[in-house]
Amino acid sequence: MGQDFDVVVVGGGPGGSTAARLCAQRGMKTLLIEKERFPRYKPCGGCLSQKAVRLLGFDLSPVLDRVIETVKFTYCLEDPFFIQSEQPMAFMVMRDRFDHFLIEKASEERAEILEGEKVVRVEEKAEGVEVELFGGQRLSCQYLIGADGPASTVARSLALGPREISVNGFGLECEIPFQSLNGFSKENLDQLHLNFGQVPNGYGWVFPKGEGLSIGVGGMLIYKKKTKIQKCFNDFVGGLSYIQEEKDRKVIGHLLPSFYDEKQKVARGRVLLVGDAAHLMDPLMGEGIYYAIQSGMMATKAILESEEKGILPTDLYQESVRIHIFENLKWALYFSRFVFQFTRLAYQTLQRYPELGDLYLQVLGGAESYQSFVIGIKKRMKEFLGGRLSGKIKAAIAKI
Repeated sequence: MGQDFDVVVVGGGPGGSTAARLCAQRGMKTLLIEKERFPRYKPCGGCLSQKAVRLLGFDLSPVLDRVIETVKFTYCLEDPFFIQSEQPMAFMVMRDRFDHFLIEKASEERAEILEGEKVVRVEEKAEGVEVELFGGQRLSCQYLIGADGPASTVARSLALGPREISVNGFGLECEIPFQSLNGFSKENLDQLHLNFGQVPNGYGWVFPKGEGLSIGVGGMLIYKKKTKIQKCFNDFVGGLSYIQEEKDRKVIGHLLPSFYDEKQKVARGRVLLVGDAAHLMDPLMGEGIYYAIQSGMMATKAILESEEKGILPTDLYQESVRIHIFENLKWALYFSRFVFQFTRLAYQTLQRYPELGDLYLQVLGGAESYQSFVIGIKKRMKEFLGGRLSGKIKAAIAKI
């Protein structure tokens, strides 16, 4: 049976567009299907790490809003301290323009882009994968890459992903233009603000963009904890002195699909999941764009290698993700469980030992692993407490 495409990619975020671009670049007939039309708004902090920018490997200046060199930390909006870098530590983007830019890069490599079409079902068959669209049209392909976000239709169709919704988190975010602010200093335009202590299993953030601020809160295991996320958001925003009360402010909610298990499955047969669809998100800080791009590259490589060897790409991709992504994220997961149980202690330790902040910047830049960071902070935490650890803290540290 002939195939309509060699590869179909479902979802036009950074992972999907990267996979589509690289597959088309290597001569595969590639179709990317996106349910929205570009440019489309995407609720996301829009913070690119150095390693994400480096991984893409092309000029992003047309869509970069801010270059960040300082992070301000607060605990319940008090007790601030700062981490500063002589080099850019992060880059801010609006996801509508950033994602559209990456889609155009895929199109330049002759990937076909189908916008405004929703995939409702995928089915793997002996000779390929069948994709059904909302209007009833069916397409066939040799391989399928699911990059359709935390509520992935692709993952659900093949029973991939977690059974419990509690492994997801939830976030609320709004965009506030500069003209609506009162007393926001221009000196803070190259500074991120991260606030801990008000959101169980998460934090609040203020990210400066080109025309205003992206402000939000997010946390993991929200459903299990029954956290009142709207109250967390209101308390955080209400505590920012430069934010004026606004009844008609548009606040958007979104799922946060954190990594949850080093044995989680990200592929089956000819179908590979990338990015949020595969739950490849840092469970500590919520970074997802880097892992989406990285997994999109890995999925492409697995497909190409499987073609050369005459085998299915599943095991190749699963093993690659295990080594290069899971191994790092499992340390982030272990540590996140401790941080969100003893948030104040973790905050004070990071505040007391500035070199830990420098080490974390190296993690964000890709020069160090989460394992190195966790080992370093465990050591300093014991010093900070003078060796006087309660049984509860000892038990929690032992699990990291």
